[in-house]
Order: sequence, then structure tokens, then C-alpha cells
Amino acid sequence: MKRLFISIIVTILLSQMAMAQITINIRYSSENGGARKYAQEMERSGIAQRIRAIEGCIRYDYFLPTDDPNGLILIDQWENEEALNRYHNSPVMKEAAALREKYGLNGREITRYPELLAFPVGAPNDAYAKFFTGRSYLCRLEGGYLNVTFEPNCRNNWHIHHGAVQVLICVSGRGWYQEWGKEPIALTPGTIVEIPEGVKHWHGASSGNWMQHLTLHKDVKSDSSNEW
Repeated sequence: MKRLFISIIVTILLSQMAMAQITINIRYSSENGGARKYAQEMERSGIAQRIRAIEGCIRYDYFLPTDDPNGLILIDQWENEEALNRYHNSPVMKEAAALREKYGLNGREITRYPELLAFPVGAPNDAYAKFFTGRSYLCRLEGGYLNVTFEPNCRNNWHIHHGAVQVLICVSGRGWYQEWGKEPIALTPGTIVEIPEGVKHWHGASSGNWMQHLTLHKDVKSDSSNEW
């Protein structure tokens, strides 16, 4: 059974890797409001809009942090590495760099999330947010699989699947799985966990790491349900 799941996951990985989204958070600091003036000119000049129009750009948005009156946060997201390289090699990239120099932006902190993420992140898991500590995301895949992405330190609450066996396949990052009364099991890419019907458990990302796992249910009975 495990060999079958491994074969399936390899097939899905090969078809999905080229579509892996890339999310980059950049935090700037400056003096005399330079970072915010930079963002304003990026929008007013149309440079930001031209970046958003690049093929493969999902978002390119500025935010003002509440903890730094001279700060600025940029969140940009791309369909894949090819799209990001398309932007880096474009003339508009040089225009944005020239503006950063004009306004004296410095102290750049860059956080890039995707190397650990083999699958698209999908949409925020708002419908089940009350059962999670931290943010999670869902992406439905072919073959009945559901990809769940956990932000660092995010985990779901203790829960039980009645009338079904759950299978977890870790594909990215690092996380944990624990059954009631037992020691936690580390989740790393390739780890497969089969959760018997009626077993109380939780799973999620480890501290400082994102984690993705595929999940599906088998041996599903007509009256199956989840107990949180």
C-alpha cells in the first residue's frame, strides 16, 4: 500500500513542480519617509502596474507596517521560478531599482517561502480556521488529493475521523504528527502516515518551518464524520 502511495506522489510531484508558486516578502526601512514615498511613486508612475502585468505575476502589493513609521513591506507572488526570472530580467526591474536608490531604501529583509513548497499554496483555509492555531491553506489536486500548507508553528487541533482512514503524505518542509498518548512523529518529505479510524491526533508545521502534506481518506463509510 505504501509503495502505491509513493508512486502516486512521485507522479503528482512531477506534474505539479513546474507550477509551484513563489511568495516573497521584502521589508524596507528608510529615513524621512523615503520608503513610503517610493511606494507612492511606484504606483503613480505606473511601474508597479507594469510589474503586475508581467506574465506569471499573481500579486505585487505594498503594505505599511504598524511597528515602523519609516518602513514598508512588499509582498509579491509568482506562478513559478520562470515567471520570477522573467521579472528579474525585465527593464521595469531596473526602473524599480533606480527608484529604491533615489529614495535611499536600505535595511532590506527578504523572506522567500517557496523552496520548501512543492505544491501551489492554494486559498486560505478560512472555513476550518477555528480548528487551527495559525494559518493554513488548501489546494485541491487531481486524483482526489488535497494539499494542505501550514505556516510555521501552525497546527490543527486534536481531532478524530469517524468512519474513515486518513492518509498523510508529507511533501515539503518539516512538521509533526501525534496520536493521543504517543510521542510525536516528525514529518519530512516522503513521510507517510496512515491514521486508523477513531484515533485522536493532530498534525502541523514545526517551529520556524512551513510544511505541506497531501491528504486523502479511504475506506470511507456512509456515515463518516470529523470530531474536533
